[in-house]
Amino acid sequence: MPGVRPGIAGRPTVSVTRASRWRRGVLALAALGLLALPHCAASWDSSSKVNALRVLGVSADRPYALPGEEVTLRMTVHDGLGDPADPASGPRSVQILWLAGCFDPVGDLYYLCYEDLAAVLAPLAGGAAEGGMSAASGLLQIDLALPQSSGVPDAHAFTFTLPDDIITRRPAPEDSPHYGIAYVFFAACAGTLALADIQPAEGAIPSFPVQCLDDGGTPLGPDSFVPGYTQVYAFADGRGNANPPVDGLALDAVPVAEDFAQIPVVPACPLTDDERRQPGCWGTAAYEGCQAHRLEALVGAVAEVDPDGTTGTGAPLREAVWVSYYADRGDIAQDMALVSDSVTGYRAEHATEWVAPAQAGPATLWAVVRDQRGGSTVVRRLVRVE
Repeated sequence: MPGVRPGIAGRPTVSVTRASRWRRGVLALAALGLLALPHCAASWDSSSKVNALRVLGVSADRPYALPGEEVTLRMTVHDGLGDPADPASGPRSVQILWLAGCFDPVGDLYYLCYEDLAAVLAPLAGGAAEGGMSAASGLLQIDLALPQSSGVPDAHAFTFTLPDDIITRRPAPEDSPHYGIAYVFFAACAGTLALADIQPAEGAIPSFPVQCLDDGGTPLGPDSFVPGYTQVYAFADGRGNANPPVDGLALDAVPVAEDFAQIPVVPACPLTDDERRQPGCWGTAAYEGCQAHRLEALVGAVAEVDPDGTTGTGAPLREAVWVSYYADRGDIAQDMALVSDSVTGYRAEHATEWVAPAQAGPATLWAVVRDQRGGSTVVRRLVRVE
């Protein structure tokens, strides 16, 4: 899907391009094609279960901006793993890294930004030699994301400015919109951030220039380190793109309150994680005896007109909009649902089902609503399991 694509099930990846291939509908259709597949239990956890360090989304207040404008990015990150040696310890402290300053790389290839990033990181070489980094310039920001157990959205902000010449510095194409692109890289680390060697093997793509180390200096894996990137575009015709408005999350048709004191209470499902992973499809005897709760993102017909899309008769198309559901505890039936189709329009039925975990305590539920042009909105709510 376009925009940021952080690690799935804790595996670190980088974003698929949003407008480096400016016709982005193919990517959206490929992702939404997964909706036709039945949800069946397997011997591994679904990507909707947040049981490791995960970046669920990075939203820009201006997915399409104008030259010279400030853009604020907000990262939603959650540690669903905690200390493996002490499962009751809760979420770990996480370092958040933002790296800006790469604009209009040749071919819109993100890895051509790494030399620019290395220049931004160069002043930190001394700190990296000692096993850590600290912020050094306006293009770089490092935050400490402390564990949170309240209903406050777990988002961390970073603001940067597009250059005045982000569009005019590159020649206008003959057969596609004239635009400029800004890449912003990020990382979430449940350890200590440090510089990494970006020199690739011959013919290989350079690696991300930052690593995440444990207390002994050993690189941490995808359960504890999630790097990625997002993009912001500026178009010569001044077009914009709003993030999809979302009014909240509903559980069993009742909006879930943001106030922690008013969150709903649901009964636990006594099935163990291993029992939930037995082969079989959702709705079969695998979940017999457990209540399935309807979970729905409260989003209406919010799709904007896609200025580059038309039907065969020349009528305008609207952007595709879809929602991804996540939970740190319990199980989600179908983790993705289509909200609006480019041709047929709004789909009122885009809910999924969630089954509570076996253990009592708060469970966190998220809905990330995205459009195919890079807009995204994250909603987070808590439910108490008893």
